[in-house]
Amino acid sequence: MDITMKRLLFPLALALASTTVSAATETGRIDFTGYIYAGGTCPIELVEPGMGVLPSVSMGNFLPKHFPVVGTTSPEKAFALRITPDATCTPSATAKVTFEALHGVVGGDELYGLRRGDGTASGLGVLIKDQNRNILKPDMESEEYDISPTQPTDMQFYAAYQSTDPIVTEGLAEARVNFSVELP
Repeated sequence: MDITMKRLLFPLALALASTTVSAATETGRIDFTGYIYAGGTCPIELVEPGMGVLPSVSMGNFLPKHFPVVGTTSPEKAFALRITPDATCTPSATAKVTFEALHGVVGGDELYGLRRGDGTASGLGVLIKDQNRNILKPDMESEEYDISPTQPTDMQFYAAYQSTDPIVTEGLAEARVNFSVELP
């Protein structure tokens, strides 16, 4: 290769290298969340009916226009609390569940409030229903669920967002709810 050819190739190589150096960098975020709990003598897991264990109940994404008037609800999302008998857990024949609103009660006395703060939605609450779709207000005991002493039992519930104000604002719509299961 002669010197003239080298002089032509060197600037071309530099030009190509500089285009790769100026490439855009895309960034994003991953949220890793979870909760570690002792479980008690009869550990209870949050599950999606017909599926496996869930880290949380994903309610979905909606636009404010999906809630045109007070009392409008989103589609229901099924979830269950699973009791699995084992050597440390021999449940009784029935159980009742009570849910506690950690972010307050909204919509009169039947909805679980959303977490408040910067970037959060407003004008909504979470509605929880039992297996027969009866509303379970905060701190209200559910109907009895039949529990198998030998097989896993899923106590099924339904959740939906429900508008509490004429104007729903955009943002994170997250509610934290404690539950307790009474095994008589």
